[in-house]
Amino acid sequence: MRPLRDLYTFYDPATRVWRGLPTPPLLNPDQGLGQLILGMLSRNPSKVVQISADSGVEGYRENLVKLGLGTRNSEDIFAMAVRNGEHAAPVAFACFALGIPVNTMDPSFQRDDLGHILAIAKPKLVFCDAETLGELTAACELTGVTPKVIVLGDKIAGYTHVEDLLVPTGIEESFVPVNIETPNDQPAVLVCSSGTTGRSKAVSLSHSICIAHVASFYLIQTDDVMFAYSSLYWLSGLIMLLAGTALGATRIITRETFSVPRTLDIIQRYRVSAMIVPPSQAWAIANDPAASVSALASLRLPMCGGSAVSASLKQVFDRLIPGRSLEVMYGFSEISTAVTYTKGEFYRDGSVGFAGPRIEIKIVDEGGVALGIGQEGEILVRTKHVFLGYYGNDGATREMLDDEGWMHSGDIGRFDEDGLLYVVDRKKDLIKYRNYQISPSDVEAVLQSICGGATVCVVGIPQENGDDLVTALVVRNPKSAVPLDSDFVLNEAEKRLPSYKHLRGGVHFVDQLPMTPSGKVVRVLAKKMILENGFK
Repeated sequence: MRPLRDLYTFYDPATRVWRGLPTPPLLNPDQGLGQLILGMLSRNPSKVVQISADSGVEGYRENLVKLGLGTRNSEDIFAMAVRNGEHAAPVAFACFALGIPVNTMDPSFQRDDLGHILAIAKPKLVFCDAETLGELTAACELTGVTPKVIVLGDKIAGYTHVEDLLVPTGIEESFVPVNIETPNDQPAVLVCSSGTTGRSKAVSLSHSICIAHVASFYLIQTDDVMFAYSSLYWLSGLIMLLAGTALGATRIITRETFSVPRTLDIIQRYRVSAMIVPPSQAWAIANDPAASVSALASLRLPMCGGSAVSASLKQVFDRLIPGRSLEVMYGFSEISTAVTYTKGEFYRDGSVGFAGPRIEIKIVDEGGVALGIGQEGEILVRTKHVFLGYYGNDGATREMLDDEGWMHSGDIGRFDEDGLLYVVDRKKDLIKYRNYQISPSDVEAVLQSICGGATVCVVGIPQENGDDLVTALVVRNPKSAVPLDSDFVLNEAEKRLPSYKHLRGGVHFVDQLPMTPSGKVVRVLAKKMILENGFK
């Protein structure tokens, strides 16, 4: 096997920094997103850029750019809590053309999570699926944020519908997108991330980083047919929208949720060639009897990331796509692209691949000292284009981004001799389920109210499909009059928590929790207690 170092990745032994290929961005980042997208669409007016798998409606240039949202105000933020319907792309493109930052939220969020993000971004206007409207209005009442709401999907009395904005004005052909004079400093998108700790934060991404990292996703080809279930809340959904459009591919969209039969139908019906799936979906596909070599024959580039991708999952999936490979990606929202990629035949069990183009990575110890090959420490990443910070949270920004431009991932990893990265643990406490990031303290607060002041520790127990199961250890409060058993706690938790935070790992009662001398619960040891005792 030929040496891989200095082929796909480069190592500086003096600084102990790994670098990806110096390949420049495919697209010029010194422009606004609106200028890029509308320019690309105008040069390909007959290109089918979007097909709805739900209705079969095809989206051309004309109905993807003409959406009247008024004029730009430098302080405005618009939010979107929508699934992948026919109007999601036109809404986003219209905002980009006006230079209005877009805050993307998950349409399945309940009022608490929606309210948390609303309180940070304080959007002037929210585009919202009809199914999400009830939770959104409750979130607005909780936070006192009062945006104008425009509904997508079913029409609802008393609310403007997105189709009301599609009335011709007669000036569509003469419209010119706003010129963004300093695209590296102007926010284009606010995506949600939990950083290294705590609740979701609004990651502010500039026009330049969205073009250099997201739209210039160099694995995508012009003739690709792309598909993912991800809404714009997810980085994978943003890649599908921006890279798919800017690079001239065709995107398949659906408002429906994941199922294996639906996925196989879409792949075969539209001859999908590029697909992004989280590990849980890849696992379900690979282990379904209906999934076959012929069913997946069109896939040129299946990609998987967002949570840990086990070697066994990759092996099982790869058997269904002979001659091709499920490519593993590792990244985070603050970088707004995959930091590393695997490369087919060069995959090694457990690795997440080589550093991507223009990416620098180093491994450091607790004191911030760079470590050598094979040594485990925190993964730090540096790129030319840097996120603008957590919106309204300078303190969290300083924790994530240091003075030398290194982003602190909170993940523990190591490099091998050939420059393949291995992510071996998560320094941060976050739990991931179906790619949702869950703060243990959020769940603990709810459980403590249920359990009458009991001491609670919530951890994630990793599964082979890449999910963490939310699991609770509870020390009963002897002074509480609340009769506690696992069924009671589980039932009450399901009433108060959104589905992705449900206690799928169970509730387990113990006499004591592992503590530091200062009285802080040690989550790593709590997780070890669960695994060693075989709690089910």
